[in-house]
Amino acid sequence: MDHKKKLLIKVLEKLQPQWNLAEGILALVKSSYADDKAIDGIVHIISNSIKRVKNTQEKNMLTEGLEKIKKIQRLENNETISDKELDKLLADI
Repeated sequence: MDHKKKLLIKVLEKLQPQWNLAEGILALVKSSYADDKAIDGIVHIISNSIKRVKNTQEKNMLTEGLEKIKKIQRLENNETISDKELDKLLADI
């Protein structure tokens, strides 16, 4: 499985209890239709959703998840991130 896709699945699984849309988006990401372009679009959806969320706890959770995704993407651009490092970054969501 593509590393970017794997990362997004982990983040969405963490967000699922607090964000209603996570379940549907998670199903899409797990499907064979989710290529790099679709995954980038999903990250954009998460970013836009943060602006519309009124529940403070949900907004904080989405913001934190998005920050983790962006941090991991920056790390991946510079070097390969291990699964252990990924789990450590996502542990506090």
